Parts: sequence; structure tokens; C-alpha cells
Amino acid sequence: MIEEFKKDLQSTLEEFKNKLREIRSYKFALHWLENVVINAYGKKYELKNLASISQLDIMKYKVEPWDENILSDIERDIKKTNFGGSVIKEKRYLIVTFPPITEETKKELLKNLGQIKEDIRIKARKLRDEFLKELKDKKDRKEISEDVFYKTKDKADKEIEEFNKKVEELFKEKEREIIG
Repeated sequence: MIEEFKKDLQSTLEEFKNKLREIRSYKFALHWLENVVINAYGKKYELKNLASISQLDIMKYKVEPWDENILSDIERDIKKTNFGGSVIKEKRYLIVTFPPITEETKKELLKNLGQIKEDIRIKARKLRDEFLKELKDKKDRKEISEDVFYKTKDKADKEIEEFNKKVEELFKEKEREIIG
């Protein structure tokens, strides 16, 4: 039972990590660009499946499609995202430049970051509450002893404590990245 709870917490932590990758910082997350959805060949693909992406400097990326025929599709779909930067078409590749982050944007990003952290912590608390309710029901039905109940509850509390530490570490790391 506790193993399933650990898996749920780990899955929630992965969700948090993915959300953090999507938040732009002064080093624009390559993750964002890689995952732009491109309509090509009559289907939708993530950019990383259609082109090589290399970082030229802190705000500039080179996108080189493996098939030159879809260069304009890639250009069109990157521009459609309204990311605030520019896309320059060269002969066989694109140069994607991201604008610097303003202080106002940083404040908004930090606010969003705090909200994401709080949402994840709430989700983890709900998981813990559901787990403890199920555990208490088992104790009430005499499926587990009182001793097992308290030991398992302590393990769940330690897991939540560890989860919160990891969330806080990831939050602080992203916060430093945004502030620059």
C-alpha cells in the first residue's frame, strides 16, 4: 500500500518537474522549443522529432530540419506560438531568437512559479489524505493492526516530508534561474 503511495508522489514530482521546464527563465528552456507542435506531412509532430536544435547563445537557437521541404511548416508553427521572439529563415535552417526577460516578466514568472508549487503541494496533501483514509478504513475493518496503522502512517508522513523538501529544492533552483 505504501509503495503505491510512493509511486503516486513520484508521479506528482515528475509533473512538477515538467511544469518547471515549461517556465521560461533567462536561459530559455530548450524544452519549450523542442516541444513546439509542428503540422507536417499531414500530421502533428513535436519539433524535436523533425529537426536538430542547437543553442547558439543564451537567447538564440538554430533549428535545422532533417527534411528541408518542411522548413516553412516549422517556421509557420513556431511563429504561431506568439512566443515574443523572432524567427529568421536562412537557406536550410531557422534562427529562433528569444527576447530578454524584463523585471515585470520576472515578477510574473515568480508568481506563477509559486502558484505551481502550491498546487503541487495541495495535490500531494490530497494523495496523503486519501491514503490515510484508506489506511484508517483498513484498521477499522480490522484488516491491519493498530501497530501497522501507525507505522504505515509514519512512513507516509516521512514520504510527504521528503516530497516537500524535493519540491522546495526544485522551486528554489528554478527561482534562482529566473532571477538570473
